[in-house]
Amino acid sequence: IALDGENAWEHYPFNGYYFLKGLYAALADHPLLELTTLGDLLERQLPCAPLPKVVAGSWVHGTLATWIGDRDKNAGWDLLVQAKTATDEVLASGRLPPHKREWVERQLALCESSDWFWWFGDYNPYEAVRDFDLLFRHQLASLYRLLGREVPDALAHAISIGRGAPEGGGVMRRAQE
Repeated sequence: IALDGENAWEHYPFNGYYFLKGLYAALADHPLLELTTLGDLLERQLPCAPLPKVVAGSWVHGTLATWIGDRDKNAGWDLLVQAKTATDEVLASGRLPPHKREWVERQLALCESSDWFWWFGDYNPYEAVRDFDLLFRHQLASLYRLLGREVPDALAHAISIGRGAPEGGGVMRRAQE
């Protein structure tokens, strides 16, 4: 059982703290279940069963539209691709000492988080989009500085401006009928 623990909790009392605490306690006490992490499972080198089919998509309407496809999301991806290309060039050069290489790889991982693109788009609230847009561009600029590269001028300009006011204060779009 794998649990995604982020999206619905703002609708639970205390952000789901007591619900999740009770759920995890019940799971931990269950005689037939063993709690573990993916990393621990990988270390145990258990036999793997092939998946007969993998479908691209997500739990959000079964598509990838939450992360890619509209103008703002695509602009964010374009900036990330440029930063990844610059990172690959610098890492391939072999000029970074191991500790700096680790910093660069960690910073790139921060920039590659899919949630940046979740927030870009007109349908999300202005304040949330503004904050995530600024943070994303800040993370990319930090990566360029670690690489010893000039920060592109494009990172001085907003990628997206939210104009939405979704029901319930969340950021989920209704499915298109």
